[in-house]
Amino acid sequence: MDMLQPSPSARPEESEVDARQQRQTAPAAPAPVLDASWRAGRKLTEARLQLGLSVAEVAERIRVRREFLEALEDMNIKLLPGKAYAVAFLRSYARELGLDEKAIVDQFQSESALTREDVGKPIRSPTSRPGKNRPWMAAAMLGVLAVVFIGWRALQAQNPAPAPPAEASASAPAPAAEPAAASAGGFEARVVEIRALTQAWLEARGPDGTIFLSRTLQAGEVYRPDPSPGWTLHARDGGAFEVFINGQSVGPLGVAGMPVLGRQIDEIKSLNEAQLPAPHS
Repeated sequence: MDMLQPSPSARPEESEVDARQQRQTAPAAPAPVLDASWRAGRKLTEARLQLGLSVAEVAERIRVRREFLEALEDMNIKLLPGKAYAVAFLRSYARELGLDEKAIVDQFQSESALTREDVGKPIRSPTSRPGKNRPWMAAAMLGVLAVVFIGWRALQAQNPAPAPPAEASASAPAPAAEPAAASAGGFEARVVEIRALTQAWLEARGPDGTIFLSRTLQAGEVYRPDPSPGWTLHARDGGAFEVFINGQSVGPLGVAGMPVLGRQIDEIKSLNEAQLPAPHS
């Protein structure tokens, strides 16, 4: 009688089949809406945010370390383990987000030179030859320069320059002192400071897209970007940073809990700058 009873091990198998069938019949998530002009890393970030996923959730799904996925979004190739692994991680990430794998990989490679060999190898003309190392020659040149300088100072001490006539010195007007800390146009030099209120990630890019900063700042740490036109700031949490211009606070970098993508540094104005009249052409 015991042999005719169904084995208890068959029930988990049936439940696994039912769960697999439910996953196959579940409606697919809508494809993310992305701007074609965005860089590859930003497309990954925007697609993930539109799907309502965190980096940790995607990392657990595709079995890739979280810091590698963050490096792909930040396009920081220095944190990636190598070209072969980086391309594999990138394909898995794009597939999980419902993106075109080949298009993302091609764009990422063209925008970031995804090879450590390309970054590390110096470029030298095949016809050039390395010169021999001659440290004694540099030391000899320094010695000659020192002797010449000492001789020149000795000649100056023996033959001092004649003093100018008293009438000429008395009639010459004293030059007016120039105002300190003035730049072109008569305005004070503009100093922009980004202060981290909490531990948070910040990125600064130049006008041509070059990344000058891309890391996590500690609470109280200050970064001073170039205030020139074309420089932009990016952050995962706009409320985690406070902006100062010439020592005056102008408020947070963005809305608390919301990302900041490409905020123009030269468009951030202090109260004093906002009250200045527009320059006349």
